[in-house]
Amino acid sequence: MPQSAADAVAAVEQRRIDALIASDINALDEIIDEHCTHIESNGTSRTKAAFLEDVAKREFSFDLFEIEENHIRIFGDTAVVAGTYRNIVQVRGQANPVKHARHLRIYVNCGGRWKLVAHQATEIVRRSN
Repeated sequence: MPQSAADAVAAVEQRRIDALIASDINALDEIIDEHCTHIESNGTSRTKAAFLEDVAKREFSFDLFEIEENHIRIFGDTAVVAGTYRNIVQVRGQANPVKHARHLRIYVNCGGRWKLVAHQATEIVRRSN
């Protein structure tokens, strides 16, 4: 039985997380489209080339990256993935506290392969009482 589009995107999402944790730039290069816009939770925007360069230089690495929820909606050859995650990231070797954030990612089916064309993360800040 053929894999559904939503299942195929879910598999790419898991492959992306695995590649981030392993700093696997070859896998990330396959997943991310050349024209991808990657916006971090702090508002920083990077191109694919800049993102992969930072991964290769180990400017950041993940001790934990856990998707808490992922909602995948398919619109023809476009997939919208929205949800929440938490991670522990090290930036230039300095550990940061656990971050909890929302994500929105857009994939496009290009010749049977789902490619990431946009990523936006927004940190969820705890409200003080």
